[in-house]
Formats: sequence, structure tokens, C-alpha cells
Amino acid sequence: MSAAVNASARRWLMPPPSVDTPILFCFPYAGAGASSYRQWPRQIGGHQVCALQPPGRENRMREEPHRTHAAFATDLADVLEPFVRGEYSFAAHCGGVPFALDTIAELDRRGLPLPTRLISSSWGAPDRGLYGRLNFADLATLDLVAETTALFERSGSPVRADFVELAARVLRTDLEVQRGYRFEPSRRVPCPVIVVAWTRDDVVPPETVFPGWADRAEVTEELLDGEHLDFLHCPDVLREALGRWLKTNDVVRKDG
Repeated sequence: MSAAVNASARRWLMPPPSVDTPILFCFPYAGAGASSYRQWPRQIGGHQVCALQPPGRENRMREEPHRTHAAFATDLADVLEPFVRGEYSFAAHCGGVPFALDTIAELDRRGLPLPTRLISSSWGAPDRGLYGRLNFADLATLDLVAETTALFERSGSPVRADFVELAARVLRTDLEVQRGYRFEPSRRVPCPVIVVAWTRDDVVPPETVFPGWADRAEVTEELLDGEHLDFLHCPDVLREALGRWLKTNDVVRKDG
């Protein structure tokens, strides 16, 4: 691995994983960064938990954020190339799912080994559009500071005015980028997908999550007890499920 790739990996991967152990790469929630996985264990199901830190948020706030999913996927695929030769998986929640899907497509385009699985939480079939109220709100009138404050309060995170304002900027960028997302109806996800819904999810409820996914990928549907943001806390019900999913290795991977 070159010094340049090492430096880039240190910015993107928190913490940088070992190539000798299976890895679970975790995509950030909309408006958040790698710290959204701070309550997750460092290892689960025999996998290292590695949170992704894209430019333009948290400790990378001074860097220019990506303005398209394709740019995000291209940048991240460059970083991931040395880490995808062994077993690895992706996990994403809600607005993080389209970024994971485009990264999988980019890895596939390059002929690189694909994730053993994508764990997709609180997001419906990708060809049916976007999900969640904020993805349809008028950004010209939406009070993003108020929305971000409410998000922090709901997640149990400390609410600091300076940090909330920065997070609101990140959320605006994510919502702007999300507006341009398109998943072609003829396209299939080239790796298995575990589609996760939460019983008390009032943002993307179960009846919205499951329909149509089986047309786009080889899927396993899982309904977990909890609310929308419980994914970020990694409660016991999710830890148990992750341990079960990540130890299931009877799927075929595409080798590069």
C-alpha cells in the first residue's frame, strides 16, 4: 500500500482496519459522520467495525464534500481497494444506503471482490425513489438547525449550538445530494442484501421498507423491535442479529 493510500485510508477509515480480519464498513447516517457509530462495539460477529468518515464532516469539515453519489463511490472505492481482498461487509442506515449501493456498483465496475452482504436498515427498494420526510421537504424553507437539534435530542447526543450548526450544514449537503439519486429499475444489486426494518420506525416504517427489494437483489428480510434511530445505538437486538448475519458465510462472492 502506498503512502498516499495510507494517508487517505487514515482519513476515511475509523479506525483503519487490519486486512487480516473480516471487516464491517459502516456508512454514516445523513447529517452525521463516523461518530454516529460510536456506540457500536469495536468487533462483532468476527468482524472489525470500521466507520467511514467522508470529507466535509466532523474532523474532515474543512474538506469539500462530495456533490454526487458517484463521486463519493469513486473516492471511497480508491481507498477500499487494498481492504477488499478478504471477507468484508457493508452496513448502512436510511440515507446512507444509496451511498453504499453506489459504492458496490463502483467496486463491481472495477472487477473487485464485492461485499459478502449489505446490511440495509430503514430504506426501501432503491428503484422506488427516496424515503423519509426530509428527502421531500422544501430546502428553501426548512429549518435545518431545528431539525438537527431534534435529531440530536432524539438520539440522546449532547446538543451544542456550535456543533448543531455544523451538523445542519452537513445535513443540507446530504439532502441536496440525495435529491439527485436515481437507481435504474433494470439494475440489480450484485451482492446479497439483508433488509432491516424497525417495528416502531416512524420515518421509514416496515410497510415501506420491504416491498420491492426482492426485485432488486437476493434479499433476507429482518424486522427488529425498535425505533428509527435505534440502529445508531446498536441495541442488544441488533447486536444479536449482526452476530448471526456476519457469521453466515454461505454466500458466493465475486473474486477479482
